[in-house]
Amino acid sequence: MKLKKKTIKSSAIVIVIIIALGFAMNTIMFKADPTKLELAQCLTEKNVKMYGAFWCGACTTQKELFGPAFKAIDYVECDERGQDAQPEVCQVAGISGYPTWEINGQKSTGVKPLESLAASAGCEYQG
Repeated sequence: MKLKKKTIKSSAIVIVIIIALGFAMNTIMFKADPTKLELAQCLTEKNVKMYGAFWCGACTTQKELFGPAFKAIDYVECDERGQDAQPEVCQVAGISGYPTWEINGQKSTGVKPLESLAASAGCEYQG
């Protein structure tokens, strides 16, 4: 009986440690890089938009360059099946490829290095 209580206590300690490590890893992995977050916020303040589609591999690559900071980007989902889709906005804007960045009224298609986006929009970025 004593051995069973000891095993339960040890198991509970191990579970608590695993949960704590999970929270710590989640915080580390999903915390936005401050320089990328500042860039994303600057781009949004300057009315820069990224048009894309949820199934677009190049869009995924572009999003990964920002990491969690991408949440601060003004993103327009063009596929009607996507989350928060705005296909009519994409159609009016004349979007024909993904990702398409709109910066200062100019459109440019393709994955862009963060330094390039910063320079085009007049934002500072030291990546």
